[in-house]
Amino acid sequence: MAFYRGQQGTVFFDKDAEGGKSELAAIRSWSTSITKESIGTDVHGDSSHSFIGGMIGGTGSCEVFYDAPSAGDKLDFLKEVVVTNDAGNAFIELYLDEAGGKKITGSILVTGAEYGANVGEIEVVTVNFTFNGEVTMSV
Repeated sequence: MAFYRGQQGTVFFDKDAEGGKSELAAIRSWSTSITKESIGTDVHGDSSHSFIGGMIGGTGSCEVFYDAPSAGDKLDFLKEVVVTNDAGNAFIELYLDEAGGKKITGSILVTGAEYGANVGEIEVVTVNFTFNGEVTMSV
């Protein structure tokens, strides 16, 4: 049985889902939470609840070491939060392994970015997003 370590994870990003994705360098961590709504199917006379699955969606975040990128997908990722009239068509691939196909993918809408600086520490930017449309998992 193989176990995966956190340093094996990678992130690929494409600001407009046109196939120009590239790996984002200096990612400290990423996380995502995929959810499915539960729709009640109870009828009169039932003594227990019953459900079917509903809409699927999710949110996530990436912690990025800030290194003042001057161009490229990393800069686009960091600036995605201030895109006006955003179509929500940026695309992300969150890999659980370095070179394989263990990944979670989908179009995203970046919903927030937290910038900060602490004396004696590397600066980290946390970018938050919500999936926009289908979430695909190959885990």
